[in-house]
Amino acid sequence: MKTLIILIVLSVVQLSPAFAQENSEKEKLSDTQQFIKMAEWTKQNGEAIYGTSESTFEKPNWGRYTRKEDILYAHVFDWPTDGKLIIDRGINVRTAYLNYGDKKLKTKLVDGNLTIFLPKVAPNDIATVIKIVLTPTEDWANLNRYRKANASLKAPSKNEKRVVFIGNSITDNWTRDHGQFFEANPTYINRGISGQTSAQMLLRLRPDVIELKPKVVVISAGTNDIAGNRGVISIERIAGNIFSMAELARANNIEVVLASVLPASSYSWSASIEPANQIIKLNKLIKAYAKKHKMVYLDYFTPMVDSENALKKELGRDTVHPNADGYDIMEPLVQEAIKKALKRKK
Repeated sequence: MKTLIILIVLSVVQLSPAFAQENSEKEKLSDTQQFIKMAEWTKQNGEAIYGTSESTFEKPNWGRYTRKEDILYAHVFDWPTDGKLIIDRGINVRTAYLNYGDKKLKTKLVDGNLTIFLPKVAPNDIATVIKIVLTPTEDWANLNRYRKANASLKAPSKNEKRVVFIGNSITDNWTRDHGQFFEANPTYINRGISGQTSAQMLLRLRPDVIELKPKVVVISAGTNDIAGNRGVISIERIAGNIFSMAELARANNIEVVLASVLPASSYSWSASIEPANQIIKLNKLIKAYAKKHKMVYLDYFTPMVDSENALKKELGRDTVHPNADGYDIMEPLVQEAIKKALKRKK
């Protein structure tokens, strides 16, 4: 942070025409006066300095950018005489402001240049900061996680019995903690993402499952919803998201295995939640739906739960995630479920 502040101050000294002019005058400001003036400028523009980082956008000829999350700060040392500030076209401008929000500035594409319209006279003779609120570009469902892997995956051969596993960290960690399972079953494709909720999985079902053209999908979702990873959601709504995934898969000629949520007594990342009874309720809804729609229900819960509706200690590396012994329990169960689904596929 200190380095960034020094760079900004040096940039002001080096690039500001007003500052350069003062230094060229015979009766220039004393070192003390210069220091006081710079200290005042730094204090006024602390928002654009403290807690920020250097932007990845190319350094413009009129100054520099700093960034703090979804806010970009344009430090304008060389004020455009025509009032048109050309910024990097890759910047997704939501709103631009003068004086950190006092005045909204117009932004428009002019002759191919992304332009912010400024007052003709610079408000500050050293440097003026334009606050640019960026349009959020978060990949909420993490569609990018498997984009390259999906693109490089060949279409299944004529007799290939491809199976895609979509889920959260329990699925994601499977490859890391017990990778021999997927090595021994090369037609099994892991598309788990740690921390994901059913809504996020539903959004990525098409690129990460349907477009891979599997015979079977194994859907494991729900525990992160109960943990509140993306806010409060009812058990019925969680179930609805899971059912929507199942319906989309079946509409695309993919047989469905609906996995139960593993038992859990607590969440280290969401300590206020008591999940045990909620998991039991969700599993009942999933099992009933699978029976009604003639889908395979995969019961991980029963062989892995203890007398207090928690994950058996010997099967978990914590209260939620299975260890190698836990995956040893799960693997024959999921393989049997896949066999049942493939028989229904015929």
